[in-house]
Amino acid sequence: GDKDKGEHHVVAPRDITILLRSMAGKGEILREHLIRHNIPVYVAADEGYFQETEIRVALSLLRIIDNTRQDIPLAAVLRSPIGGFSDMELAELRVADQDRQRDLIDVLRQSQLDGSTIGSELKEKVKWFLDRLDEWYRLARESGLSELIWQLLRDTDYYDYVGALPGGQLRQANLRLLVSRAKEYEAGEERGLFRFLHYISQLKKGKTDMSQARTLGENENVVRIMTIHKSKGMQFPIVILAGLGKLFNQ
Repeated sequence: GDKDKGEHHVVAPRDITILLRSMAGKGEILREHLIRHNIPVYVAADEGYFQETEIRVALSLLRIIDNTRQDIPLAAVLRSPIGGFSDMELAELRVADQDRQRDLIDVLRQSQLDGSTIGSELKEKVKWFLDRLDEWYRLARESGLSELIWQLLRDTDYYDYVGALPGGQLRQANLRLLVSRAKEYEAGEERGLFRFLHYISQLKKGKTDMSQARTLGENENVVRIMTIHKSKGMQFPIVILAGLGKLFNQ
C-alpha cells in the first residue's frame, strides 16, 4: 500500500519484478516454473519471440494462405488446434497416397476424389479444412494485412485457445503484437502477405527476433524477469533479487 496516503491495494503480478545478474540459463527456467503455477510472466530477453508456439502456428497459417505448397507449415497448421488432425490421421492420408511424392495439399485434395481409400469421417474432416482454406484465400484477397491476421485469429478461435493455456495473457499479447507489426508494415511502402512474410524472414535471419516485441509484456499484468542491468532507472513495488548464491567471476 501507500503509507503516505494510508492506502492499501492487493498485490498484482505487475507489482513484482525478479532481478538476475545474468539471464543465461536462469530466465527461461524461472519463466517455466511460474507458468506451471499459472502465474503470468514476462521475460525481458532479446530473443525467443519467433520460437513461441503461438507465433510459429500463426506464421505457418499465413504461409499456407500465401502458398499451400509448403508441406512443413501445412503440417504444422493441420496438427495445431486450428486443423485438429492427429498424427495417425495425417499418416493415414499419406499412406493412402499412391504417388508418395505428392505435396501435402495434393494429398488432401486427392482424398476427396472417388476411389479414395480413407475413411468417411476423415474424408469429411479434410473437406471441412479445405473449405476453410478456400475461405481464408478469399479473406486474404479482400482484407488488409493486419485485418486478415486478426480475422484469422478470431475465425479459428486460436486467440481464445492460447488465452486459456498457461501464460495465456502473454501468448495473446504476442499475437496482438504480430497484428501491430503487420499494421506498421502496411503503413510503409511495401504491401501484401508475400512481402510481409519475406520481411519477417529477414528479421529472423538478422537475429533481431523482434526483441521490442516482447516489451509489450511490460504493459500486461505479469511478473517481470529482467537483469539488474536492464532495470537501471526503473522502480518496482516488489523486487526479488535472485541468484545471489552465485560466486563472482574471479
